[in-house]
Amino acid sequence: MQDLPLGAVIAFDFKTWDVREEIALLQEVGIRRVQIYRNYAQGISADAVRRTLDAAGLVPDSLHGYFSLEGFDGPPCDLSAADERARLAALDIMRSEAQYARTLGCRDIIIHPAPQGDTQNDLFRPAMLASSARVLADIGRRSQVRFLIENMPPPMFGRDAAALRRAADGAASPHVGLAYDSGHAALAGDAIGAIHAMGPRLWGVHLHDTRGTEDDHLIPGLGVVPFEDVAHALAQVGYSGTFILEVYRTTAEVRRDLTPERLAFIEAIRRRASGRKP
Repeated sequence: MQDLPLGAVIAFDFKTWDVREEIALLQEVGIRRVQIYRNYAQGISADAVRRTLDAAGLVPDSLHGYFSLEGFDGPPCDLSAADERARLAALDIMRSEAQYARTLGCRDIIIHPAPQGDTQNDLFRPAMLASSARVLADIGRRSQVRFLIENMPPPMFGRDAAALRRAADGAASPHVGLAYDSGHAALAGDAIGAIHAMGPRLWGVHLHDTRGTEDDHLIPGLGVVPFEDVAHALAQVGYSGTFILEVYRTTAEVRRDLTPERLAFIEAIRRRASGRKP
């Protein structure tokens, strides 16, 4: 039995991070697989990203698909919108994201089911997401990529992993699955249950910690997420994807906090998630 491969999200074209410093840190800790998250509005090409990765000896594992974020330029993107034109526009963005992923050389695209905001009680959203999932299945089939719908923190639609599972199951496609976000699930109050709700549709993970009130994106072990139990649940459902760390702190902060003890903890939970004893 092999351990799950270790990976991390790397950010391109954001003021907060210098990608050269991010790459240097990944190289220091021996991480080669990366999920690409880029500032969509800056328009960096997939070819340019790939050249940077190749020069650094990094492997493009997956793409964090575009989502509209307050404070950043970019078009609206709402895959569960009630307005048909808005939803179709979001699906057009996903078509371009599929091509971006293909050019990068990766298969999986992590996507958000709704934009930021208090949308968790919008009764129309489950049906609209299910409709979008069926279209995403066709886009994925044509482009040979997979779309992984990520669970969201409250008060966003998508906090209910079972509802996301129904949308993915309804698409009945090998090109539509789910991604588990540990911080989001903890904020929603069900860090373990979300994994079991996703079950065999769980194809990707975003692993990070939270202090319990905000989406902090801390290194695992610095907050309240019960990572030993998370790892055990991942093994129970047979998760076989990449063990992706999604830490959005400054590079200096991550370098400070990523102590040998913290690295050993991450390695232990990765082994547990792989079905092995730490």
